[in-house]
Amino acid sequence: MADNPALFQASQCAQGRPKAVVFVHCQNQDRLLHHESEAKQTMRTAHVKDLMSRCQKHGVKGHELDAATYQDVAPLLTDFLIKHGVTDVHWNVSTLLNEQRRDEAVKVLLKQAGIRFHEHQANYLFPLGQVRKSDGGMYHVFTPYKKQMLARLYQHMPLPVPAPEWVTQTPDSTETSVLGWPVGEAAATQRLHDFLESNDYANERDRPDVGGTSQLSPYLALGILSARQCLAHAIQVQGESAMESVWVSELVWREFYADLFWEYPKLVMNQTFKAQAKDLWPGPEHLFDAWRKGVTGFPLVDAGIRQLLQTGWMHNRLRMVTASFLCKLCLVDWRMGERFFMQHLIDGDFASNNGGWQWSSSTGCDAAPFFRIFNPETQSRRFDPNGDFIAEFVPELRGVSAKEIHNPSPETRKQCGYPMPVIDYKKSRESALLWHKN
Repeated sequence: MADNPALFQASQCAQGRPKAVVFVHCQNQDRLLHHESEAKQTMRTAHVKDLMSRCQKHGVKGHELDAATYQDVAPLLTDFLIKHGVTDVHWNVSTLLNEQRRDEAVKVLLKQAGIRFHEHQANYLFPLGQVRKSDGGMYHVFTPYKKQMLARLYQHMPLPVPAPEWVTQTPDSTETSVLGWPVGEAAATQRLHDFLESNDYANERDRPDVGGTSQLSPYLALGILSARQCLAHAIQVQGESAMESVWVSELVWREFYADLFWEYPKLVMNQTFKAQAKDLWPGPEHLFDAWRKGVTGFPLVDAGIRQLLQTGWMHNRLRMVTASFLCKLCLVDWRMGERFFMQHLIDGDFASNNGGWQWSSSTGCDAAPFFRIFNPETQSRRFDPNGDFIAEFVPELRGVSAKEIHNPSPETRKQCGYPMPVIDYKKSRESALLWHKN
């Protein structure tokens, strides 16, 4: 209810409170278009029910509609609004291509029905398309994009809008959770508060063994928290220095990838940002199969994949390590990894996930150079030095010494029932460099 511009403005225009709050589910289409995971859809459904319940307690009726496809949304929603005598409808703008087309179809039918519609900007710090070069073009490098974004923020800080006046109490915490992720606006807000009060993000964010990240991404991906709330709370807790923090920089990366999707719709259509990037990757299917099951024989890679399969979430450092392994060392098409992530992530954000995979595969905007290939063992020793994270998610290796767990000997692997590596790192790296160079 907080920082929901559509809900706030509807309340302002409707004698204090809206007549109804409506949510249109379109789960089949979301699975088809964006490969949304069951975990994310379950999380969304739980939060919608929580929101509707809170609205009902305040005398505002909540309605959930189900549409099979985006094409069904316009007639379904319009018929509902006509039936309930609605004269004005407010919504927050969707930024992805097919969602925009869906909303345009809604507008056509609303105009025909004589129902006024009002669109509002939410989800991002600024409306997409505003942070641009002097010639109006989109930045293709992150650093100058971030520089201008921060300059605009210093000039005009976009504050989150409050909850409507008819919301007379803070949300109650619920005991519901999805894969261990607490449901509800109260839980999300508390997690944001706790993280900003006690984090050492700059020093711990790359350590999967110490839990140094905010783990707010599921709430951002579903709109339970907004980027404006995150920034405002960071400044409230840490002062203006928060603007230059590493965590705020990550919020700007989120804006950058979303803005690229806004500017270049081809990115929604499985195309690479770099026009010269190859579409035919030679990696064999058995390597992808081992990777997706977490049995590559590279402990940190397997631990990352198993964390995803078990929790619906993966530490950001491991997203880079596992993606680099699949694209650079196995030469498997990055789109297979992108789809796999979306099919399992509870925080799957289509733009950010696509941007991360194109970055890792050197096919995207401001991507890692083709010769930057993560060494899984080096990454493991550096960011999980005692092997605690590996031991948590690869139980076969529990009890193996901290020195050996990053690359167990053949004898240890046999004793533990852990597989031998599916590739030879040095040979695969040489092959990858040659293929990318050509």
